[in-house]
Amino acid sequence: MKNQYVGDIGDYGKYGLLRFLAERGIQIGVNWYLTKDDGSTDGKFTKYLEISSEAVYDSVVFNELLKHADREDKTVQDIEQAGLIPDALYYHECLPNETLDVRSREIKRTLWFNNSLMLLKDAKLVFADPDNGISYRKKAGDKGSEKYVLPEEIEQYYSRGQNVVFYCHKGRRTAEAWEKTKGGIKEQLPDAQLIVLTFHRGTQRSYIFVLHPDDYAMYESVLAEFLETAWGKVFTREPVFENAEMFLRDAKKIEIECLPQLFSVCKVTDYNGIEMDRPFVFTGRTDEEKSLVCPTELVPANAERWDDGWRALRICGEMDFSLIGILAGITHVLAVARIGVFSISTYNTDYILTKEENYKRAITSLKRSGYRILNNE
Repeated sequence: MKNQYVGDIGDYGKYGLLRFLAERGIQIGVNWYLTKDDGSTDGKFTKYLEISSEAVYDSVVFNELLKHADREDKTVQDIEQAGLIPDALYYHECLPNETLDVRSREIKRTLWFNNSLMLLKDAKLVFADPDNGISYRKKAGDKGSEKYVLPEEIEQYYSRGQNVVFYCHKGRRTAEAWEKTKGGIKEQLPDAQLIVLTFHRGTQRSYIFVLHPDDYAMYESVLAEFLETAWGKVFTREPVFENAEMFLRDAKKIEIECLPQLFSVCKVTDYNGIEMDRPFVFTGRTDEEKSLVCPTELVPANAERWDDGWRALRICGEMDFSLIGILAGITHVLAVARIGVFSISTYNTDYILTKEENYKRAITSLKRSGYRILNNE
């Protein structure tokens, strides 16, 4: 963060998000990761403040930024004093800059960060606001490291019981590199659960939440509520593949049964001639099609198209509707093994179908992940 960015369009989304969280009772600590202004035109995207309808997202934030955006002497302390984020704690000491030698940068960064630990110790959620986001390669003494939050810094907040959210700019990263950026912190904190919200105004600005497992459901609920507000028009939630690990923690409690039949997936003209009283006949009707999944010997004559050679796994027992992530955990294991699946949910449980040539490999992968497989002959 730089003082010159105050009032930029990115600031609007940022304070809107943090303000919403604070109003839901989450004590927020802000580490600005403040760096010196550089005289560039960055932070000059303030034209939105000339459009009164933009206040629809958060009129309090909008009107406050309107006071400061065009001032030459604006600073982050203006935001602190305005109380935009209720009851927030702040740390606004500047990061050591790149003119120092490597050892001096390293020492000063350590001291700088330790001060933030002291000042933000009472926060439940620490927000880190670096210029560019996170770097998994740079070290504290490296040139340019002041523009990034470092994984070990997130780890220090997290390890003392705090949740963390940090700003991250997608920049010119490829799709693959962006996925690694979003989930890379899991290498440092394997049990952490991630939620990513992206603000789609100007350049893409993302906020990556690093959450303790026991807090995940609460944050997921609050952020879902946030996306139901007007902000949901300009914020989206991004999938985070690494989160599926959370669902594997109780894998050993889940039993999966192998069904002996071969199945076919069909598209039919109607449901005449289908032996509906036979086991494992699944139908689905939409405004566009009628589909059927059934043992291969039951494929009806009126099937327009069908695909044979599917095997099925059934999750044993009746699944309570309140249970979260059971199917996601299983499909995650199979996705890692690069095995495609077709899933069906019934009132009692879930069925996972995979092609016969992948069936044994699917079972092996699930066993290795701790699932108990029944009737595997």
